[in-house]
Amino acid sequence: MIAQLQKSLQQSSTYEKKNVEVALAERSLKERLASLNNSADQWKSRPVRHTPPPLQRRTSANVLHDLPIFQRAQRSVPQSLPVLEKPCDITSGLKKFFGNNPTISTNSQSDANEIDLDVISSKATPVLKSVTRPRAPNRSKATKSENLDDRTRLDAVKIDEEKFIEVEEEPEKLETQEQAIAAIQGAKQLLKSPTKVSPYPEVMLIQVRGSKHVDVRLVAPSISSIHEHACFVVVHQNHLIKYEGTMSNILEKTKASQLCIEVLGKNDLHCAAKSITTVTENSKNSLSNLLFCSENSASKVSNHYQATTEPFETTISKLNLVLRIADDNSAQTCTRREKLSHCIMQPNEVLIFDFGSEIYVWTGKYSKKVSTAYAVEYAKQLMKKPVKNGKILLGDSEFSDDDGRPEWTLFRKIHQGVLDTLFKAKFSDWPETHEVITTCKPKPLFSKKTPGIKTYEDVQATNQDDEVNNLVRRMLEEPEVDPVLIIEDQEIDRKLHDIISEDRYLWILRGEELQKIEFTNHFDSRKCYVLQWQYRVQKSGVRRIKTGKEEERETGRSRVAFFYWLGEHTTPKQHGLCALRIKEIDRENSPRIRVTDGNEPALFLTLFEGKFMVSNDVADKDQLRRYVVVGANPQESSLREIDDIDYKLRSHAAYIEKTSAGPHIVCGANCTPEQVRFVLAHADHLRQAAGIRGNSEVEVEGDKKTRNWVSSAGRKRSMRVWRIFENESEHVNHMSGHKDCAFTFSQQILTETILIDVGEALWLWSEDVVTTFALKVAEKYWKNRNGTARVVYKGAEPESFTALFMKWENFEVENPMDSKDLSELLKERCRKFSLKELKERTQLPAGMDMRRLESYLTDDDFIKAFGIVRTEFYAQKAWKQNEARKRVGLF
Repeated sequence: MIAQLQKSLQQSSTYEKKNVEVALAERSLKERLASLNNSADQWKSRPVRHTPPPLQRRTSANVLHDLPIFQRAQRSVPQSLPVLEKPCDITSGLKKFFGNNPTISTNSQSDANEIDLDVISSKATPVLKSVTRPRAPNRSKATKSENLDDRTRLDAVKIDEEKFIEVEEEPEKLETQEQAIAAIQGAKQLLKSPTKVSPYPEVMLIQVRGSKHVDVRLVAPSISSIHEHACFVVVHQNHLIKYEGTMSNILEKTKASQLCIEVLGKNDLHCAAKSITTVTENSKNSLSNLLFCSENSASKVSNHYQATTEPFETTISKLNLVLRIADDNSAQTCTRREKLSHCIMQPNEVLIFDFGSEIYVWTGKYSKKVSTAYAVEYAKQLMKKPVKNGKILLGDSEFSDDDGRPEWTLFRKIHQGVLDTLFKAKFSDWPETHEVITTCKPKPLFSKKTPGIKTYEDVQATNQDDEVNNLVRRMLEEPEVDPVLIIEDQEIDRKLHDIISEDRYLWILRGEELQKIEFTNHFDSRKCYVLQWQYRVQKSGVRRIKTGKEEERETGRSRVAFFYWLGEHTTPKQHGLCALRIKEIDRENSPRIRVTDGNEPALFLTLFEGKFMVSNDVADKDQLRRYVVVGANPQESSLREIDDIDYKLRSHAAYIEKTSAGPHIVCGANCTPEQVRFVLAHADHLRQAAGIRGNSEVEVEGDKKTRNWVSSAGRKRSMRVWRIFENESEHVNHMSGHKDCAFTFSQQILTETILIDVGEALWLWSEDVVTTFALKVAEKYWKNRNGTARVVYKGAEPESFTALFMKWENFEVENPMDSKDLSELLKERCRKFSLKELKERTQLPAGMDMRRLESYLTDDDFIKAFGIVRTEFYAQKAWKQNEARKRVGLF
């Protein structure tokens, strides 16, 4: 088109040149019109060029036609009238945009189809709905290989769900006495103390490390796991050791100390240590007795990982995995590779927490038992799956990443509400629970000698003879200590060192109320009493600053403690009322000590200055009464009434018969001089109280032939009692016991299996068939000692055994077993059997250790069955021993 215009301009210029000489004035209008028509004809006769069609692009007009505003404007036009396409007037909105500006004017009128640009912009929605944030420059995108975790791919599990369906059954009706007795015996069998099997490893090494949120996690129990960039806690059954690295921060040290205090205070993690031992870098080698130590442990350290781009707690949290048991009993991944919050645990959920070195099955209080069973099976699969990078962060010199979890991995079931110190430390937002700590329940303190530290190899030993030798050694080395009562963190022994007694008040429970009475030393066994003791702790040895001489002056504040004494013939209702009514007389919440008849603390008896006396009926004064003298010293001696008509006097005790003529003293042939002095002092006090002058009549065993006396053979001291469990023992201490006491424990002490040492005689009492372990312990304990050692069963106790107790009531047993000599029974129990007899288990005597049947084989049969000698067999790990027993058929 531009070329055509240029051509027409050239023609017009040529025409002007031709007629340039002609004056414009001389040209007429007719000539001018003819020239214009000629030019128009030439324009129409121009050649037509075929141009390609323009591209179909979206023009502004099409856009406007698509807008809702323009469409409404078109619908407003009647359909009968043709719609004229008009170009868009771009100046129509300028006046509205700039206001009444005089510099801008237009002649165009506003049309009905005018488009409001403000309406368009107000209804337009942004394309970007969220703000994009640029990635940090130093953060690299995780690869797919890092996110892959074999622990999340678990196989389907099938269990028998019918076992977990609770069916309400009607209680069985007991029609005969024999059925009732059998039911009671079965209930007692179920109520026996369970086997003390700990879910924790024997030795645990806990790493406490982190810069902001300290991570607490189990690591390999090896010397190579300990380094200077963190704190460590070694937990053993008898030891609690804390190690603070030289490069550790204040948060790690505080968390380690807090962890040790919780374990020590609650006896958690199966740790019965009495104190916390702190180990420094110089004494680090002392941990080799508990931890595994290899040849290259000094130079090779596995978990000295130093985080450069992120904190250590963020790196170690990548091992965390939480699985949830869904409704279809499948394991679904709940969270992975991140820190955990306490809010994830809901009451109706069953979760599996996998921390690499620790696996927990957590069950809510409203969860289903079936879900718990599935969770346990899934957790067993996790134990077989390795942890990626677990060896670098947790350390283990014996296992590789393909061997699954190491042997020291912790697996435990935890129910909602059960606090576990190690599990609780995994959550930084665990809610704080403020426990109510009061001094109202003092406890007796008996210092025990800590046994020797077991080595790493000794922990894995399972030979019964080694267990017996170690246990007996600890029993013999444990000394007898005087009882100590702790009141308000003050240790008060039986000699009352630096204790000043100021005043005493007494109440008695009558009906449901406590009534204050005058202080008396004569108690009724059918009543409950409350004794208020006001005392002061005196600071002795105070010296003057100027002269340096000691002076005794009144120091310390006045304190108050309450003892509520419960008679032998009182009911549990009276016990509860007595403990409840103390609040009415004790407004300051003072310490309160529960005292039972026959087991009074030495401090309680000392408050009566050796004049304490217990009768079955205090009001009846005309009845002939017989008392036995009990005590260890003149300040703790007391009188206890014997109301049995057929009672046989004990040869090692002293008695007082209170008659109208005065007290009559009766002493046994084996009575000690201390007991004679005690009984004479009580007789003098009774004569003074009755206003009787003169001396008391003294009778010795054998003076009257009508009296029945019984002697305990071999008794040279008071009873020293041990309670024997399946593979452990416990020393039972009396609150006011002493080796010179005539009587200490009552008959109620006889439960399960009891070992009693009385100097020149040993008694092993048991409710049921005594185990071989208890027989070996008794035999080893009594080795190289003079005197008899007999096994006594419940219901068949001889008189020489019952004479050890102040009172005795026969047990009701249908078929009691006869007592036997300890050596004979042990010889019968420990005889050798053939492999065939052990496999059949039909002719084996009762009480054998069924877990170690291989110990009953001869040495030749043992080598034929297992292919190795006994020492090599017991040097293996426990699971290898069990596998060998299964192959032979002795498991």
